[in-house]
Amino acid sequence: FISAGAAAGVSAAFGAPLGGVLFSLEEGSSFWNQALTWKTLFCSMCSAFVLQILNSALETKTARIGNKYSGLINFGEFKCVDGSNECMLWGPQDLIVFILMGAGGGLLGALFNQLNLYLTKYRINHVNAK
Repeated sequence: FISAGAAAGVSAAFGAPLGGVLFSLEEGSSFWNQALTWKTLFCSMCSAFVLQILNSALETKTARIGNKYSGLINFGEFKCVDGSNECMLWGPQDLIVFILMGAGGGLLGALFNQLNLYLTKYRINHVNAK
């Protein structure tokens, strides 16, 4: 987890998932294998992707180079209801909905895990039981 966290941090800071993996490989770990490389790369890519999506959704000012910040994925220009370009796509009050969605997803995941455990125990005891 330390290696993946270091890679995710470097990836988010510099927008370079491979750079994060290489930094983690050189500086952050004492043991390394191929499976850890793929896990760290996935974590690093997710970190950069989420940061770019949030930046493209929240950034309303022009970037240093004079262009609108498009982020990793550009969905076009979002207009406010009044037609101005100075609006937020979501506000602090929307965080409640996001938290409820995350909690609902977590509960559904826990339900899936419990059903999977029950089904596995049932299969062990009843399918091809000796």
